[in-house]
Amino acid sequence: MLKRRQLFQFAGVAAVAAAGGAAWMYYGSPRSEALAGGPFRHYPFDPVAADNFQQKLFIPVGSGPFGVLDVAGPLKIRATAASFPLLPGRESPFLLYQTEQAGKAYQNPILRIESGARFTASLDNALQEPTIIHWHGLHTPAAMDGHPASTIGPGGRYAYDFKVNNRGGTYWYHTHAHELTAEQAYHGLASFFLVDDDDQRRVSKALDLQLGVTDLPLVIQDKQFDAQGKLLYKPGAHEAMMGWLGDIMLANLTPNAVQAVTPRTYRLRLLNGSNARIYRLAFVRGNKALDFTVIGTDGGLIERPETVSEAFLAPGERLDVLFDAGQARPGEDIFLRSLTFDAMENEGPAAGPGGMPGMSGMGMGQMMASMSSSRLPLGLEFNILKLSVTAGERVVAKLPATLSQVKPIPTEGATQRKIELSMGQMRFLINGYTFRMDEIAFDVKRGAVEIWSISNPALGMPHPMHIHGFSFQVLERIGSPPQIAAMARFGQGRTVSDLGWKDTVLVWPGETVRVAIDFAHDYPGDQTYVFHCHNLEHEDGGMMINFRVKA
Repeated sequence: MLKRRQLFQFAGVAAVAAAGGAAWMYYGSPRSEALAGGPFRHYPFDPVAADNFQQKLFIPVGSGPFGVLDVAGPLKIRATAASFPLLPGRESPFLLYQTEQAGKAYQNPILRIESGARFTASLDNALQEPTIIHWHGLHTPAAMDGHPASTIGPGGRYAYDFKVNNRGGTYWYHTHAHELTAEQAYHGLASFFLVDDDDQRRVSKALDLQLGVTDLPLVIQDKQFDAQGKLLYKPGAHEAMMGWLGDIMLANLTPNAVQAVTPRTYRLRLLNGSNARIYRLAFVRGNKALDFTVIGTDGGLIERPETVSEAFLAPGERLDVLFDAGQARPGEDIFLRSLTFDAMENEGPAAGPGGMPGMSGMGMGQMMASMSSSRLPLGLEFNILKLSVTAGERVVAKLPATLSQVKPIPTEGATQRKIELSMGQMRFLINGYTFRMDEIAFDVKRGAVEIWSISNPALGMPHPMHIHGFSFQVLERIGSPPQIAAMARFGQGRTVSDLGWKDTVLVWPGETVRVAIDFAHDYPGDQTYVFHCHNLEHEDGGMMINFRVKA
């Protein structure tokens, strides 16, 4: 595995030479200055500047864009190109899922359904390119999952019909078009899929929560815009390799969002809908990180509430949290913030702060990183959402001691499987494989329990690994970097983001994460699913494999 600086020495020297001074022209940009330790240069909608946060948070209610749709029958979903005012007063081309129910029109609806209900929908592709929908986190037959092989062309239709077998929780749906996932998701093809059950209702009743008022689905994304306020997505070689980063933060598609709150408990269903950005989340008043309570992760409620002051959230992951806004006085502001952290992007200690050994000034890694179009480096501290505390009745939450039952997967006699992440021929690989549509990396037996040991090389970069069709439980983290080890309060090196049922787990360089998976299902015949990195540029670049569950 090459260090990033070495990697770009081999991959980028020719390009840099051909570009002449182009690379140096970018040096001096805010991104490169931050990488070099210099001052961060502000720009419109810069999320580092707290006084920029003045746009009212968009809260999903009723019909229309991101309206809450209680599924009451078959849906006809149309993927289409449209426009949406992401920046104030400026329309941007955008991709949407459109549907109707009971005479009401919805765009990218938040679908809400009862656990155990049947979900029936057709997808019509009105785009000028292929697409398909993946129901992220849902347990479905392979044909209903949105495998890249199911991608339909323009004018095509795909029929979905499956029972929602998941427990209550915050799931989501998004495009999984073959080699087009990153661009299509970035341009809008994604939304929430909320599943209700008795446990969810018990928590809502205990805390007097109301969806869209005190229970807020919140998708966090980073975007870039051009001078006309239109979404910009033009990854070069650097960004195709490392992942596309934006520099304007959107909360529910709102840049620099602010939400008025009263001194009571709010539920925030946090979804990292970014292509590649990892967040180290905290609620901050002044310079103090305040406590918040985690009640759920990817696959619904955890067993008991856990109080923390920070948590990592990788692309594709969800974190269901309770935050008591009464920790501040009326008139004070609290920021949901991503704290600074070591991005660990293929960096190695041998290279040192100056770049490649033997190089002075700006090293090759810094020079190539400076060619990134984002002004917000991964790991830099910035704000996501401002909560402005207003006067109101003080409401103190009385949360049940037990939220839900999470039975450990029995692992005695489980098959042990090694999953090794690596890089070769300028591609990130899984067990040496790059994705080929008809190639099966390995078979598992229906009903088998397996323990996967997912290992990331020390000179790798963070990879959020996502499995289709099944959930898993994180058993252990081994060899975690200090910033993760410091948060490992939950046994076996696990952090709060590892609790409960998961479908996506962040694996840091030098780390091995062991997960238990129960491959029991009641679908007829063999079932083929994918396992991939949810850095979407990595996924489209082939960091994905097929595995088959044999009947």
